[in-house]
Amino acid sequence: MGERDKRFYIETLGCPRNDSDSEAIITILEGSNYKNSDSPEEASTLIINGCAFIEEAVSQSIERILTLSQRNPKATILVVGCLAQRYKERLKDALPEIDLLVGTGSITYIVESIEERRSILASNEGFIGRNAYKRHHTTPAHYRYIKITEGCDYECSFCVIPGIKGTLRSKPLEVIKEEISSLSKEVREIILVGQDTSAWGQDIYGKPALDYLLKELSPLFPHWIRILYLHPLTIDESLLQTISSLPNVFNYLDIPFQHISTPVLMDMKRGYDRSFIENLLKMIQGVDDFTIRTTLIVGFPMETEENFEELISFIENAHLDRIGIFKFSREEETNAYSMKQLDSKIIDRRFVTLFNTATKKMAVSNKEMIGKRISVLIDAKQSGEYYGRTEMDAPEIDQILWIKGNLKIGKFYSVIVTDALESELIGELL
Repeated sequence: MGERDKRFYIETLGCPRNDSDSEAIITILEGSNYKNSDSPEEASTLIINGCAFIEEAVSQSIERILTLSQRNPKATILVVGCLAQRYKERLKDALPEIDLLVGTGSITYIVESIEERRSILASNEGFIGRNAYKRHHTTPAHYRYIKITEGCDYECSFCVIPGIKGTLRSKPLEVIKEEISSLSKEVREIILVGQDTSAWGQDIYGKPALDYLLKELSPLFPHWIRILYLHPLTIDESLLQTISSLPNVFNYLDIPFQHISTPVLMDMKRGYDRSFIENLLKMIQGVDDFTIRTTLIVGFPMETEENFEELISFIENAHLDRIGIFKFSREEETNAYSMKQLDSKIIDRRFVTLFNTATKKMAVSNKEMIGKRISVLIDAKQSGEYYGRTEMDAPEIDQILWIKGNLKIGKFYSVIVTDALESELIGELL
């Protein structure tokens, strides 16, 4: 291969777990003397790490594949990760622009795929290997996603993930500690991710042990530590007490409840009912003041108007700080696919109502922030102003705070909140 033949361009779509995988792909390729290019036009191989969780994400991935193919029609198009694993050769049949496929469990063989010109889809065990964070990152330089688990042991009726990424596997403690120790000094926040982060250790120790992991990691990293994707069934008081007691681990709980109505939760096969959620929220409030983020699905098959009204009431009255609303996505290879579906107009109407309810609730919470002094991590600059996040907000999914001044990206500042919008705050330097 010539020098240009070993240039690659990678584009990451979907969730933060894909960012982690893309960073590993860069490490693997550069270890075989490939060079990462910032421009798709200059690369001989275009890698798309696509998402296949829901129909909308699949459509976005396909759109990017077609766009990149048009920008560089001579390049080899390689699709990696969930999208490749879920659809396999059907994807190439539908999109002749695609040359190669590398599945979720075959990332370590990506060099062989490129050099031998063959697709590798042997395993659906999602990649969980070591990442060299000091050298490579797809996120801004001041924060990193660190994958601690892969796969899932649950069988939710709407979810394709177990079929794509296999059962739960935990990254060993020593590997995670090594990754954190290799971070560059400019990193100010680490975000632990996985399909089910609160189940970390189940396959190693015979029980969930995220509390133990956090106690081990906290002394290694002096700045912000955040956790995403906690499953309701693997949150207990010991974990909450541990999070509360560690000064650099945020009291930020990302818990996808998905619904509140017991009949809907049963059809979803979530493994809990309304009373479980209510008791969990009481336990959380009894331990400490936590920021609670959740995601909810509207329009699940056979969701009645009564179920929907129950969901609205839950949003209005429960202690929830950050709320993500999603329309139900009918996915092949799931139990929910064959259920009696709701009319799309009903789903659209309910989505708008639920979204507006959640937005109003968060707007009220934002108004209560005015006058408070908080620490902000600056993420970027836009139109002459900087914006950043508080400890209550994860990157890309939560809200931001705007601030004027001569600031530096990736640095902490003490700020007083001066105004609040529905999903943004405005502040001044102290």
